[in-house]
This record gives sequence, C-alpha cells and structure tokens, in this order.
Amino acid sequence: MPEATVYHQQGFNCCESTLMGLCDYLGKSCQFFPRLATGFGGGFGHTGDVCGAITGSIMALGLKFGRDQAHDKKTRDDFYLLVEHFINDVKKELGAIDCIDLIGVPMNTEEGLNEYRKNNIHLKCREFIQAISQIAKEYLDQKRH
Repeated sequence: MPEATVYHQQGFNCCESTLMGLCDYLGKSCQFFPRLATGFGGGFGHTGDVCGAITGSIMALGLKFGRDQAHDKKTRDDFYLLVEHFINDVKKELGAIDCIDLIGVPMNTEEGLNEYRKNNIHLKCREFIQAISQIAKEYLDQKRH
C-alpha cells in the first residue's frame, strides 16, 4: 500500500497523491480518483488557495464519513464539523492551509513555477503531504475528532 508521498514521487500532484494514498489506507480504489483530484493541485489549479493535500484528505474523509442521500442532514452536519476540526488541526500543525502561504511562491506565474522547480520546493510539498496525511489518518481511525 503506497503512501501518499510515493505517489508524489511518481509525479502526481499533492491532491492526487494524498487522495490515492489515503484511499489505499482505507482499502478503497477507483480509477477516477486521480482525475477527480487533478484540478486541486497547487491550491485549486495553481491559484495558491487551499493546499491540495488538504483537499485530497477531505475527499478521502468523505469516502468514510460523507453522506449518500440528500435528506441525510445529520451525516452532512456531522461531517462538516469533522472537516472544521480537521482544518483547525492542520492550521495548528502547519500554521496555514493555503498553498501560497505554505510554499511561499505563486504557482500560477512563470517566475513562481521556475522558482518552485529551481529550488526543489516539491520536497517541501512532500513534507506537507506527509503531515496532512498523518492527521487525516488519525481522523479516519477516529483517534481525533
């Protein structure tokens, strides 16, 4: 069962890697997982918004705790609360949740991308993937909540 960081080493973005790693952890698979997550890399399509590893984690948490029926408002509300706690825990651990704040360079400019590549910032991303995945696993195991 590959860890999220292994998927990242293979070339998947933060969201794809985290979603697939956590889904492996859950024993879930779907050929569409990387496709669903692709647009969330670099903080929503390189805009620097919420880190893709966080988004991928929330998707994986949704596989376990999300709702199947529109009328199931209790499951929805419980999950919203879980996501709120998860986000707060990530903020406590990392100090921020937005990609731009975490990595310090804009991914949607040529200069920013060049700096990202030149300075191997993907290694910093891998550390965030690891930390965020670990927090998500604790939620998946119900050790946090």
